[in-house]
Amino acid sequence: MKNVGTVVAAVVLVAVLGLYLCSFQVRYTEVAIVKTWGKPAEAAIMEPGLYWKWPDPIQSVVRYDKRQRVLEDQTEETRTRDGKNVSLTTYTVWEIKDPSKFLTNFPRSEDDGIAKLRTTVATKKHEVVGQRFFHEFVSTDPNKRKLREIEQDVLRLVAAEVADEYGIEVVGFGVKQLGLPQSVTTAIFESMKTYEQAKAERYIAEGEARAEDIRAAARTVERRIMAAAQQKVAEIENEAERVVGEYYREFEQYPELRIFLDKLRTVREALRRRTQIIIDTSVRPFDVFDPKVREKVIEAAPAGGVTPLAVPAAPPVTPAGSDSEGQGR
Repeated sequence: MKNVGTVVAAVVLVAVLGLYLCSFQVRYTEVAIVKTWGKPAEAAIMEPGLYWKWPDPIQSVVRYDKRQRVLEDQTEETRTRDGKNVSLTTYTVWEIKDPSKFLTNFPRSEDDGIAKLRTTVATKKHEVVGQRFFHEFVSTDPNKRKLREIEQDVLRLVAAEVADEYGIEVVGFGVKQLGLPQSVTTAIFESMKTYEQAKAERYIAEGEARAEDIRAAARTVERRIMAAAQQKVAEIENEAERVVGEYYREFEQYPELRIFLDKLRTVREALRRRTQIIIDTSVRPFDVFDPKVREKVIEAAPAGGVTPLAVPAAPPVTPAGSDSEGQGR
């Protein structure tokens, strides 16, 4: 009974070992190529699953990752067409499209193919950058920058070379980081400063020209308004002179009334503020408070009662020599 168990265990072990040596699994992220006596098969296994093969050394299996991978290039300076240096850090998105061709070109290791791709990218990058001007990388004018166009040029050249020769498909290329040497950075900042200063001066000149236009328009409006105002003032002055002329003509007919009104105006100005005075009504112009003088003026006035200026009522006065004081306003 003990021997039967040993035999069964041995048979199972041999079966497992034989299954391991004669089968292999391809994952959904992989492609595989079967080599018979070291010669790769013409077609690669692209679908995932369990497959059979002869045990080594008759047949062996080489697996590759079929997913897209990113190869990041080292940062290095590259000279442009106009002799200026730029520091570029690039990345390349790639995948193994033809496993058989890739294995034929790099039979020892997949790393050899990656190294070859890195060299090709660096060569094509220098070639494209060397045909471009510096302002196509760095410029204050967006229309002069051609970075996306440069990336497409490198992508096209690299993809064409590695696809035909190495079975690699390059699906993307881009600049991850763009840097400038210190000397170039200083020159660029000075150039940008000069450009912005010129732009500021242009804006200032345009603003001053606009301000002068506004001031000229304001002066024109001012002259038009002043002319209209002066014309109005002249019309008012003419009307006033006409009215005054009429008054003068009236006064020429009644000179005593004119003299009386002048005296009254003088007294009114003298008594504008509240004042206590002692006056002699026989002295001009205070004789306007003398009833006899007022009656004389009234008798000389025209019958229609034409009085150009209203005559205020006379305040009470005390004749000269009296002990009382008169008040006038």
